[in-house]
Amino acid sequence: MELPLVKVLCITLVVSGLVKLVALGAGWGLVRLKVAERWRVYRRELAPGQLRSEAWAAVGVVLCDALLVGLFRYFVGHRMAPFSVPVALLSYAWMFVGFEVWFYVTHRLLHTRALYRFHAQHHVAQVTDPLTSLSFSLVERLVLMGGGFGLVLLAMEVMPIAQAGVMAYILTNYFLNVIGHGNTEWLPRRFVSSWLGRLFFTPTFHALHHARYQGHYGLFTVVLDGWFGTAFEDYPRVHARAREGQGLVRIGERLSAAEVPEPLPATTGAGVGGAS
Repeated sequence: MELPLVKVLCITLVVSGLVKLVALGAGWGLVRLKVAERWRVYRRELAPGQLRSEAWAAVGVVLCDALLVGLFRYFVGHRMAPFSVPVALLSYAWMFVGFEVWFYVTHRLLHTRALYRFHAQHHVAQVTDPLTSLSFSLVERLVLMGGGFGLVLLAMEVMPIAQAGVMAYILTNYFLNVIGHGNTEWLPRRFVSSWLGRLFFTPTFHALHHARYQGHYGLFTVVLDGWFGTAFEDYPRVHARAREGQGLVRIGERLSAAEVPEPLPATTGAGVGGAS
């Protein structure tokens, strides 16, 4: 028996809200670990009023997501294919690759003068924190969610798509967004030059986007930024600095090719934002 729309929306709000809360809680827990203090990408305080602004935006995002996902599930959910491992994996891969392209294109457009006002809320954070992962204007959130729904609808026309694969991607998206906005570099120095690092992002990669505004438009991969020339040349050096406990202290700071970070013998004590 099909649930009434109001009940579907309420269930979606509770589940979606709890998932986001768990992701945020995990993110805040990680960045407050003693070991994380050493690996800050930017050793600066958050901007005055940043957390308050991001919290209000996050409330709107949680409500917006619940409404849109609930409506989509109610009207389109019956078209999903029955679960099977191959279909779920194919669905996950489709969403991951497709949303990377959608995000890169729309992100670059939102950085144009005509559209930036819809993206400005996300850039309240020059130095990011886990809550930045939910800090969007409603217009931008509609663009992002619309891309996700569009990918599902398009897939339904050409192949089976399983709810499990789509949901697995959504969970990946939530948790990696929190990690990526944590201003803490968890991955070792060798990662950036490895084959994995030539495909996938790091927290440093996205921290540079927030500090510099232009460049590093990708979501969880670095591929499109490499192809279209929007990657920062000093990204590997900034990553190495963060891992050596020598995170940047100036927003506009660029590292020259000659700059090689030296390992620090002891952990540097900096709070969530680091030293100002």
